[in-house]
Formats: sequence, structure tokens, C-alpha cells
Amino acid sequence: MKHIIFSLLVLIGLSVKAQDFKEDLKGKTSFSVKAGWLQSKLKGDDVKDLAIDGKIDHRNAFFVGVSVDNSIGTYFGLKHELYYQNYGAKFKRELEDHTFDATLEMHSLRLNPISPTFKVGGLQVYAGPYINMLLYSSITAVDEEGKTYKDHGIFGSTEDDQEDSKYLQKMDYGITAGIEYQFKFGMVLGIKYTKGFASIFDNANTFGVDKNKGMKDIKIYNQAFGLYLGYRF
Repeated sequence: MKHIIFSLLVLIGLSVKAQDFKEDLKGKTSFSVKAGWLQSKLKGDDVKDLAIDGKIDHRNAFFVGVSVDNSIGTYFGLKHELYYQNYGAKFKRELEDHTFDATLEMHSLRLNPISPTFKVGGLQVYAGPYINMLLYSSITAVDEEGKTYKDHGIFGSTEDDQEDSKYLQKMDYGITAGIEYQFKFGMVLGIKYTKGFASIFDNANTFGVDKNKGMKDIKIYNQAFGLYLGYRF
């Protein structure tokens, strides 16, 4: 992983040195399509509620989306992004006296509404908030015969009681940051990092909260690292 990141930064650095940065892009708006590899994980004090001994492994998946860049000046701009992403985590789980390899799989739309961007020529460094909207989820479970299957009940419904059956938030939020290089011939190359600030289980069922003053927040958060390619129009 470190070699991949280092090679990417060297490539970007050499490209920056070779480019002419005198062009003032003030007022220009560009559109990009992007797709890439996403390595996701869960963090937090309560991951032990999901995994044996609280040990969580990364899950490798993908994301794809669109980006709009508004250039305000030579060195400053605003980035707006919308992604569809597949993410989650892997871990050992114990259920019904069975220990097995489990996967928490989540699919969502992630909106990065506005990320202030510092840019030098094609090189961009950006950071901003994100809002995540869960579309689908499943977790590996086991039946009475010891056979594993995908349990979609983790997605939850308004009829579920969080105290008896914990399930996923439909929305969470956090921060995203990244480094990106936009080549003059249109290709986009970048790396990004996201960290969730809202628990994926926190107050999943808002109904009856006033009757359950002692409800415990479950401290489990999303975290991900991604590499991506794209094309700018």
C-alpha cells in the first residue's frame, strides 16, 4: 500500500513540474466521472459488539461517481461530488454457538456537498464534509444447521426496536480529504480518505426515544481509503 501511494505521489510530482501553470482558470467549471478501489473498515469502541475480540479487517470494494469543480481563482476552487459506493468490513463473528467469517456489506450514495480546494496547476488538495445515504446492507449470519447466509435484517425498518434488534442508520456524516491531479488531456488521478463522525448504529430507530432515555449509543464508525481514475470534460 505504501509503495502504491508513494508511486502515485511521485507521478503527480513529476507531472506538476512538467506542466505550465500560468493559465488562470477563474470562473471555469469542469465535470468529471470517476471510479476506483475503496478499502473500508469500521472503527470505534464498540466494534466488539460485531466482531470477536473487536478485530475488524478491511473490505475491498469499489465506488463510482461524478464531480463538479468550480474554479474561483488561480489557486482556489470548490469541489462537489456524488458517489455510489460499496463498502463495509470483514470480521470473525460468533452466533448460535458457531464461529464463522462474516462480512458487513453496505451500499450507499455519498454526497460531498462542498470541499474547498487548493490547486496549483493540475494538482488539487481538498477537504470537506460528506453525507452518506444507505441504500442496501447485509451481514453474514448462520442458521440452525450452521449454514451461513446474508441477513438483510441489519438494514432495519421503522417497526424495529433498537433495544432488541440493532440495525444500521440510514444516514451518517463525516469528513473527506484527498489529493488529485487533473492532466491537461483529461485524465484524473487521485487518492482520498474519509472518516465518519456519526455512528452507523447511533439512534437507528428515532421512534420512542423519549420513552427510552437510557438508550446506549453504539460507537462504530465508517472509515475508508480510496484510489481512483477519472476523466474531466
